[in-house]
Amino acid sequence: MNAIDLFCGCGGASLGLKSAGYTVVGAVDNDPIACETYFKNLGLEPICQDLRLFSGQQILDHYDLKKGDIDLVVGCPPCQGFSSLRQTRYSDKTDPRKRLVTVFLKKIQEIQPKAVVFENVRGIASKQGLQYYLKRFLNKMEKMGYSTNWKLINASDYGVAQHRKRVFVLAVLGSHKPTFLPETHSSPEKSSTSKIWKTVRDEIESLPPLVPGENCDSVLNHSARTHSERVLEIIRHIPKDGGSRKSLPKNLWLPCHKRLYNKKERGAESIYGRMTWDKPAPTITCRCTTPSSGRFLHPEQDRAITPREAARIQSFPDDFEFPTQFSASERLIGNAVPAELMKVQLRSFEGLL
Repeated sequence: MNAIDLFCGCGGASLGLKSAGYTVVGAVDNDPIACETYFKNLGLEPICQDLRLFSGQQILDHYDLKKGDIDLVVGCPPCQGFSSLRQTRYSDKTDPRKRLVTVFLKKIQEIQPKAVVFENVRGIASKQGLQYYLKRFLNKMEKMGYSTNWKLINASDYGVAQHRKRVFVLAVLGSHKPTFLPETHSSPEKSSTSKIWKTVRDEIESLPPLVPGENCDSVLNHSARTHSERVLEIIRHIPKDGGSRKSLPKNLWLPCHKRLYNKKERGAESIYGRMTWDKPAPTITCRCTTPSSGRFLHPEQDRAITPREAARIQSFPDDFEFPTQFSASERLIGNAVPAELMKVQLRSFEGLL
């Protein structure tokens, strides 16, 4: 079976497709660095275009395909418009990033695949997101002849060492509604009928230790950021194996910490936090090697996690090469769909295609 990956990024979803036995025959993204990384690792050159300006027919023509030739289209539109971490420049109804859901619908109509996978952040299934975007997406798909099903999924429940909650929509042409597979993993307290969650230890403990600013020549992208002395002092005071900024002495509090304390407000709870060895990691984001952006400190070593450690938690293999610049690599890794999560969800189509 063949597939096209829209909003392909650096190729997380496509890796999952290949692992599940699909042949990826087309890919599109508007990020030149993502497209270059995709081509280097997957061997298929994506169309580097804004999908708002490039039609489904142009995609088919570019890869010498025809309508109805495609078994599956996967789409993971940029999710910032629905994210709880989104910028507030736009009101909920005017954020142009949300319109990419409509762009994806248009490409499905133009390509006419036999099946579709849509992935996005859980914000799209919030009360407002469900009313304005997810519900509209499902209605439009059904009007085009697809049977649909959707579910809020935690990646840790399907063999990824990370608590990453995402909405998946499965759709198949015809009247047979796809069914999601049961969870394959669970917490130790509930693991009598399934495997135990994969943990941070499972994924990164075997990597060589590093100090800030050190590079490991034997493992791709296993390079540690350099931290200022002020940041290093903060990191050293965070307890090992799951400690948080709440353990910092007041003389090391940052201005944002003081504001939150004085106002008795919640917020920035995870910044400068350490991961826990024997639990899944928190959601890997596009700032995942930056200590001030989340619980992204190594459980034991006094530094932020490396791009390779983040990539392992996202289920990328060690031979998958990312840019050497930290800002580029963490963005590509954090925005990717975990390959293992995509692979497992594709099993829902068995017997339907």
